Amino acid sequence: MDYEYKWLPGPLVPPDLAKQLAALYSEHYGRWSAAAPTNPGGPVRLSAARVGKLLEPKEARLAYAMSGNAIVGYAIAIQAKIPKYGFISWVTQLVVHADHRKKDVGKSLLFAIWTFTDHFAWGLLTANPYAIRALEKATRRRCEPRRIFKNRRKLTHVALRYVDYVDASTEVDVTQNTSRIDTRFQIDHSALPAMLQDVSSGGVPWEMGPLPEGWEWLAFTFHDQKEIDLAPEEIEIMLKTSDDVARRAYSRMLLNRDHRWAQFAKPESRFVASITGLKAGASVLDFGCGTGRHALEFAAMDFNVCGVDYLDALVARARDNAQRMKLADVQFDVADCRNVELGRQFDLVICLYDVIGTFADDKENARIAENIARHVKPGGHALVSVMNLELTERRAKHLFSMTKEPNKLLSLRPSRTMEQTGDIFDPDYYMLDTDTHVVYRKEQFAAGSSLPAELIVRDRRYRKDEIERICSRAGLDVQWSRFVRAGKWDDPIEQDADSAKEILVYCKKR
Repeated sequence: MDYEYKWLPGPLVPPDLAKQLAALYSEHYGRWSAAAPTNPGGPVRLSAARVGKLLEPKEARLAYAMSGNAIVGYAIAIQAKIPKYGFISWVTQLVVHADHRKKDVGKSLLFAIWTFTDHFAWGLLTANPYAIRALEKATRRRCEPRRIFKNRRKLTHVALRYVDYVDASTEVDVTQNTSRIDTRFQIDHSALPAMLQDVSSGGVPWEMGPLPEGWEWLAFTFHDQKEIDLAPEEIEIMLKTSDDVARRAYSRMLLNRDHRWAQFAKPESRFVASITGLKAGASVLDFGCGTGRHALEFAAMDFNVCGVDYLDALVARARDNAQRMKLADVQFDVADCRNVELGRQFDLVICLYDVIGTFADDKENARIAENIARHVKPGGHALVSVMNLELTERRAKHLFSMTKEPNKLLSLRPSRTMEQTGDIFDPDYYMLDTDTHVVYRKEQFAAGSSLPAELIVRDRRYRKDEIERICSRAGLDVQWSRFVRAGKWDDPIEQDADSAKEILVYCKKR
């Protein structure tokens, strides 16, 4: 089942949405214990006004999951900054519809809130041990009462300010061996013994202590804790999972004025038209067209243009841009450049700004080059650009070997480079595998209405002779290749120049 996840600042949640959240909570949160003072054994209910209270602070965030037109899960969190320490991400409420549990809805919501690895602390109040194990998995740290005890004053300060069910009279019991708080929330605990046995069955001891009725665990992990090492196979699974999500994250690049490299489509397209000698009416295919920057410039010069990208969100933006520019004849398709078959050949195929290199596996990148060659007419033209490995190596501060020290990758500093500036040559934020020449970055995405995400993004960069060889093996005759900077492709630069981030390769079809 497909879910759509959304994200809103708490104060911007409209009243109708708050009513839907309250209804979901009242129907699916749980039941009161038999000893509860009101409605014993009955469902726990919540008013829209109470939900609104939790969402009121400017630091409040709402993450929610949609299935069709229905909300099936949500989490409310506080992301507050503690002076001198950093952000604390505190989940104050989590609810998932009974029919949608065990389908990763709750985990996806929690991970979106907790996965920013540069925060100071992450946690929640809960009577559910599964939520605590999810916290440990998301943050790669164990909930240890002694660490919570060390930071109890900071946590109490945040709770008193932002959590409306904690006040100065609330009893807190945090010691070296237990961490709990009396929220007077007398939810049914009848399933708790079985849950505790289950979460301890994998050999990981339960350190949070027992839980009296009416209490909840105060469960937190902290940035300065030792991280849990992952086995190599776990890291590989994490990377493969992240690859698909990360490629979709490209649609969240803002491509605003700070992304300088994205502002030069017009001079770059005119340069390509001049070196190929093609005239109006010639056919152009843009592989990995994104939002259609270059495709639309060629269309404005009266070329017959088709653009292909595997991200439907980018293709939708390209179509909107075409409509805005009144270029109705441009065709944009959602497809994978490795295997799309358009059933015709073109006078020119362009594949620019690192579409070749998107994949860590060289074989997958070579498939793009081979499909370019299949779509070029005999005697036709192709132009590709890739990132410069030699500049990447020269600038690199962080080197490692995935086969010998895979957990070193997890120490990489996160940034919002893709979202904010696009400067993926900043050596503070990438790590180079010296064996495979794959480059790794830890990218954060927080803008927009999609769930926040921190992802490990990896790409392949090339030396000049390597990309020439890939093109040649695909059936393209390399006419020339050069080191270039954005917007000035007519002015080749030296390979060791700091601005030589791209290698541009011009080919003809044999």
